[in-house]
Amino acid sequence: MRNVIVAAVLTVLGASVSTSAADTVNAGFFGKWKMNTAKSTADPGPLVKSQTVTIEPHGDGFTLTTDAEDATGAKSHTTRTASLDGKEVIVDSNSPNVKEAYTRINDRAFQRVLNVNGQVRNTLKATLSGDGKTFTIDATGTNADGKRMHNTVVFDKE
Repeated sequence: MRNVIVAAVLTVLGASVSTSAADTVNAGFFGKWKMNTAKSTADPGPLVKSQTVTIEPHGDGFTLTTDAEDATGAKSHTTRTASLDGKEVIVDSNSPNVKEAYTRINDRAFQRVLNVNGQVRNTLKATLSGDGKTFTIDATGTNADGKRMHNTVVFDKE
C-alpha cells in the first residue's frame, strides 16, 4: 500500500513539474533583440525599417515589448504580458479586438496566433538558435489588406 501511495505522489509531482515546464519560456529568449534587415524578408513587402524586441520574465510567463518603424517612417510601440498557455491576451488596449495566444512548441520554439475580431489573421513561429545569439520568426497568414503574407524575420541578441 505504501508503494502505491508513493507512486501516486511521484506521478502527481511529475505531472505538475512537466506541466509547468511546458508553459515556461526558454530563458535564452530573454533580453533585447534587434532585427537583422539583411537576413529578413517580407512577402509582400515592404519590410519594416527597424524593429527591436525585448522579452523579459514575468511570473510563469513573459513580457514582450516591440518597438518598430515601418517603411513609411511611422513608429509603433506595443507591450503585452503572456504565458505559453494558449490563452489570448490583448496586444494594445486601444484595440481590444486584436488578441494573441502563445503556446510552446519545444524547448527552442514557441508559436503565436494573432486574432483580429475573432478571426485568425496570422501565425508565427519563433525559433531560438542553438547558440542563443539569434532567433527567427516565420510568419504566415494575411496582412491588414487581406493579402497572403509570409515574413521571415531574424533578430540578433544585443
